[in-house]
Amino acid sequence: MVGRATRSVLSHAAAFLCGAFLALLASNAAHVAVYSDDIVRGLSLSSSAPHRRPDGGGGTEEGRRMEDEDAPRIREGGAMGGVSAGGGAAPRGGWTSSSSSSTTTTTAGGGGSGAMGSALRGRLSKGPRSGEQEEDRDDDDDLCSVLPRPTPTTLSLWSSQLHRIVNATQHSADRPDYIFHDFTALLLHFMTPDRLQRSVKTLPLDWNPVERCIDVIQRRLVSVRADVVAYMRKNGIDRNGDVPPEEMRRINDDPKHTRKLNVVVMGGSVTMGVVCHLNPATTQTGKYSRRACAWPGRMADFFYLLSGGYDMVHFHTLALGGTNSESGSVIWDYSLLPDDMPYPDVVINAYATNDMHFNSVQDAIARNITLAESLLSLGQDFVRKVLTPKGGECDGARRSRPPPLLLYVDDYLGNEQNEVMTTMLSSQTINLLSGYYGLGSMSYGDAIRDVVYGDTREWWFSANWYEKDYGRAVHPHMGMHISMVWLVAFNLMNLVTTYCSLPVSSPRSSSTQRSRRRRRHHAGVEGTSDGAWDYGYANRSLYGVSLRSTKELVGGPRQKPRGIPPPLTPELSLEHITKLWSEDSNKNAHFWETHEECTNMANKRYDDDAGDDDAPLPRPCVFSWVANLERHLDNPKRLNDKVGQYVTSNEGWSAMDDNNKLGWVPSSGLGSKFTMEFKRISQPVRAVTWMIMRSYGERWEGSLLNVEVWSGKTLLARKDIEGYHDKRTSETYNIKMRLDGVDGDDTHKGGERGAAIGSNLRIKFELVGGSTFKISGMAICDH
Repeated sequence: MVGRATRSVLSHAAAFLCGAFLALLASNAAHVAVYSDDIVRGLSLSSSAPHRRPDGGGGTEEGRRMEDEDAPRIREGGAMGGVSAGGGAAPRGGWTSSSSSSTTTTTAGGGGSGAMGSALRGRLSKGPRSGEQEEDRDDDDDLCSVLPRPTPTTLSLWSSQLHRIVNATQHSADRPDYIFHDFTALLLHFMTPDRLQRSVKTLPLDWNPVERCIDVIQRRLVSVRADVVAYMRKNGIDRNGDVPPEEMRRINDDPKHTRKLNVVVMGGSVTMGVVCHLNPATTQTGKYSRRACAWPGRMADFFYLLSGGYDMVHFHTLALGGTNSESGSVIWDYSLLPDDMPYPDVVINAYATNDMHFNSVQDAIARNITLAESLLSLGQDFVRKVLTPKGGECDGARRSRPPPLLLYVDDYLGNEQNEVMTTMLSSQTINLLSGYYGLGSMSYGDAIRDVVYGDTREWWFSANWYEKDYGRAVHPHMGMHISMVWLVAFNLMNLVTTYCSLPVSSPRSSSTQRSRRRRRHHAGVEGTSDGAWDYGYANRSLYGVSLRSTKELVGGPRQKPRGIPPPLTPELSLEHITKLWSEDSNKNAHFWETHEECTNMANKRYDDDAGDDDAPLPRPCVFSWVANLERHLDNPKRLNDKVGQYVTSNEGWSAMDDNNKLGWVPSSGLGSKFTMEFKRISQPVRAVTWMIMRSYGERWEGSLLNVEVWSGKTLLARKDIEGYHDKRTSETYNIKMRLDGVDGDDTHKGGERGAAIGSNLRIKFELVGGSTFKISGMAICDH
């Protein structure tokens, strides 16, 4: 038997990171003790619960009756096809589990009186944990407070809820019939909990971003839950009553509620879901679009089903075919995101497959470096850009934002290389970067590689390498995307259980009540005393142990420099790393000033506890776009409108979408030209970057674009850009033209400072070679 307390943990823990599992708190906690004001105001604990049967029954008849009385439900119907307060939808086909004594069918979430739902209701409604006094609880102001002590492992929680996992995986386009039920169940049969445990590679070094994510989820959950309780009271709905799904949607959509957790997934064509529709169950997949079929597009629905209708997280997919971590660095550095996309709490790098792409190999050869060196360069540049705070000094105009929680997903299990050891370079590089920079990372390959290598003709978990004869195939099918949902969810939950297992330290010093809570002691909490670590012992105890004397013990480590360590290079030595790190920290001190330091200067910068605002990323560019990356820039008309607003003359250029690759092209062939002008620019421009497509074949041979950048009568830069390469594929390149006098022969003396604020900027383009070219993105920026 699985204990009620154990079953309740997944339901609650699930609501946390990326809205992933802490969203599940909503599924069962939101309707707990519906008429208790205490539950609306905050979270509380209950005593331990009796054991439960797999079918959701309690340990005693009285316990089952009390659980049923505590279970308000969301009425079946609507877009969700039936959502219960216990969490999850109720599809027609449920996960059926057989034993020697009984066979039961449980709908997703188990209904309002499901195992996790009732256990957590009891835990939340009764107060502190079993055997604890209310006044002894030192962590009752965050979501970890509902978990039993010691915190159960993710492995045990996941293992006890496999039937819920199957039902919550049902795609919205697969309702109500759940055609993929058996396929999903068989995939989960292979993707066992221990395999998911193998996928966990590294944990974050600094848990402050995790704390901020918890704060975001908690504040939204409390806000939404209060409206749910108010609705039930107003409409006379008792604890066994139904909550219509349309009302849950209306409550979730109310703009008065605090924001959702914002998660950005960045990747290439695999992340987009190319050939995701291929599966062994049915060929009728026309209703499954690429992005909705891909694992990032499934995540929000998966969590929504598990959470019983509580919308806690917003997943944003920034995926573009042919791009890798280099493109991701440009996108992040220049904030080339949709205008309506807020600053993310979590960034997931899913470029691993494209970083191992044949094109990356050829590029490494052209640069006379190894593939390993290329992977390190691509990944390290991305990591350093994301981990460097956006913004600058402590002022309202350029307030910095704390770096998001950066997670790496190694999704590569392909055959871009035929040598098995070479295919491992992606995992090795991600492990290297994650260990050095303190990132969280997970590996799909490490979870399922033995199954694929045991039968390389399978195509559930990898691409079909034997569609005819053995050949290159880079895009995995639907089975991989379903499995990735579980892998990412498991890793997110592992962050939750790890964080909630950390010891509680002293309250944070802050002017806000929400920030004066106790925090957990972790590597990101570094107490200082005149520049040296005092190990958190200053005038207090830690772990219940106080120092016995005031004598200073020499030889301990000093406080490490702020910011990120020096770049990993072959020349970086142990002898000089401390000096280099300290020098960089002092040089860029304005990036790392704390909220308290900025507040003391009478300038509010950012709240380390994650502000309630949905502020967008700082925009360093006067003009930027990336075709197909933005939701509102996905066809020629929209691209013509976007670029056309700054085009002052045009002889033969227009937007075109050929082979599903949208771009700005010279439709009149050789000699086609256009000019763009930006009047009285509002910020300096020191660099322009073009995302261009290079391709092959007779049509592309000799392709050459001349670009000139002018400010007034001063030529700032000139460059000839090639559009042809000798590779049997098309790929995206990022071409940067610096306007500060460091671009060699292509930059003129007059461009040492770029274009100043208030000046006019003019850029001329002309096709001077070949018959075609394609510009797939532009960034005209201050650096």
